[in-house]
Amino acid sequence: MKLRLASLLSFLALVLTLITVSLGVSSGQLAIASVDGSSELTYLPVVANPPDLFITKLEITQSVQDADNGVPLVADRPTVVRVYTETKSGDPGDNTSVTLTAMRGGTPLTPVTSNTMTASAASSRANLGSTYNITLPADWLSGTVQITAVIDGQNGGSYSETVTFNTVPTLNIVVVPINYTQTGASGGNGFYAAPSTEQISDWVMRAYPLSNMSITFRSPYAFTGNLRDNGSEWERLLDETTTVKNMSPSPLSTVYYAYVNFGTSCSDTWFNCSGGIAGIGWIGYRASVGIHNLPSGFGTDATGQLAAHEIGHNFGRYHAPCNVTGTNWSTDPKHAGASIGEYGIDGIGGSLTLYNPGGYVDMMSYCDPVWVSDFTYKALYTDQVNNGVFVWTPQSESLHISGSVADDGTVSLSPVYFAPATAISPQNSWYQVELLDAAGNIIATHPVDLMLAEEVGVTARAIRGVIPAPDVPVAELRVIEAATGTAVANRTLSTSGLVAQATLAQRSDSATVSWGVADVPANVRYTANNGLTWTTVGLNVLGGSLEVDLTNLPGGGNGRFQILLADQGVPTRFEVDLATPLSDKQPTAWISGPDVVSASAPAALYAFASDAEDGALSDFVWSVDGEAVEADSALFLHDLPPGEHVITLRATTSSGQTAVASHIVTVTP
Repeated sequence: MKLRLASLLSFLALVLTLITVSLGVSSGQLAIASVDGSSELTYLPVVANPPDLFITKLEITQSVQDADNGVPLVADRPTVVRVYTETKSGDPGDNTSVTLTAMRGGTPLTPVTSNTMTASAASSRANLGSTYNITLPADWLSGTVQITAVIDGQNGGSYSETVTFNTVPTLNIVVVPINYTQTGASGGNGFYAAPSTEQISDWVMRAYPLSNMSITFRSPYAFTGNLRDNGSEWERLLDETTTVKNMSPSPLSTVYYAYVNFGTSCSDTWFNCSGGIAGIGWIGYRASVGIHNLPSGFGTDATGQLAAHEIGHNFGRYHAPCNVTGTNWSTDPKHAGASIGEYGIDGIGGSLTLYNPGGYVDMMSYCDPVWVSDFTYKALYTDQVNNGVFVWTPQSESLHISGSVADDGTVSLSPVYFAPATAISPQNSWYQVELLDAAGNIIATHPVDLMLAEEVGVTARAIRGVIPAPDVPVAELRVIEAATGTAVANRTLSTSGLVAQATLAQRSDSATVSWGVADVPANVRYTANNGLTWTTVGLNVLGGSLEVDLTNLPGGGNGRFQILLADQGVPTRFEVDLATPLSDKQPTAWISGPDVVSASAPAALYAFASDAEDGALSDFVWSVDGEAVEADSALFLHDLPPGEHVITLRATTSSGQTAVASHIVTVTP
């Protein structure tokens, strides 16, 4: 009888064990004394209730994300995982934490644990406080990673998600500071010195799908006109900025951004300063213009948001449909009213902030408040991946062709120049350019693009092309509308072969460059590195001479000026050396990012440095409170303890010059 009872107890123990395994719940062992008083014990499982708390979803986000994690992730960009929970009972869960573990290629990564909080009974995308929000370590942010979330102190209820962090090229920006002389304006004339600082990088890095950006401040460019009242003057400045880029020459992937300062007279609203226009940029070509000092009444981020809008056009983005009356393009077919469509996250700015699609509109609209929609974010990502790689390609003798297109289709060609460049592959080929010899024979035919830019108050349409120069003189250039075959413009080029002698009168901070051909437009540019790069100092100059400010031009090497004469049938240019080479300029470094950071937020500081000779620098050394730290262009702040921290950045040029910048960050609990 005792044997049967023992066997029965053993059988029951086996059944309970199987039930425990099948339920997937935790169990222990309970020792039951033997029935016959022997030393043998029978062990029965202790069966716990199934866990009430489960993880239902992981949302991995950097700026904006959809419910299916369909927005691509960028390698080395601050990232937050929102861990969603629910309970079977419908009651809030325990006061607990969540730990994330990760594997990449079979190798485990360092785990990270959230703060302790009361788990939500039903997490919601609309409620940031209902999710565990965990900033990922920097070493997780590359390649394909399997992320698993587990509830600490509990077996079961975990969740896994596999994601890929994609490499995106650095966004390279050349800021063209404008020395602006205002003439003929209703509010009076004046001179506004070129900006020497930038307010672009902070907001662009927060909203764009980027891990890195470089900024070069080139020497100021002089522009005289009436941007206050005349929309066509903005078109002219955009056109000149484009020519400055092409004459540098610079890779197509680089954004040239002309920065205009209107001074303190814009303290109430930019509409009093620029006729309601704040900026303009080509759609699909990386050159744009924007105001430097938008009034504080529009918010501290307004200047950066403007730059993001105009550079967004350069990335091929049209306007999103909100307050765009009077423009022809409304392009976001996915979200009505230009809503951002999905929930946005901003953590780089210092504190983790959730942007609700019901209250925020896309940055490509004319409404407020703005963030980036998933639609725009994915399009920016695709354009930068496809077109953002910085590549120096071989240059050959080329014809630089430009002109404006009126509303009625009339084409007015600008002066034509020969200069070595990389040919620009046409994108839409709306026009063709025929090159003719002196006998009227067609030497060559090349497609060129119609370029578009539009903001409320100004519409710019232009022809632009950089085409290979023929081996024989060009006597005439003719523009053909591709759709109809109709000739819409022509320009006669001189085949006489002008000869001139360039001279230079150099003073301590300025020089007069002369070439004596007064009635032919000329472009004037300067190099200090034997023509590897050029700084354009004058466009379509008449009179045969130009006064040049030397204070901000690159130094070192054997500086020289080059004068390119317009409308010549063969390359016609003259050069003159500086009598005294310019000295190397001191580089400038600065740090972009927040002053106040919430503990554990995915905040970051970004390093920038510019040098007249080297351009954008990338040799950076960071220190935090006097201690050197390992970081490249981005310094992640989520591990900093509460308190005030002094961040120092040191940048070094190729010649060994250094620039230092400091930034104080206060981390709040």
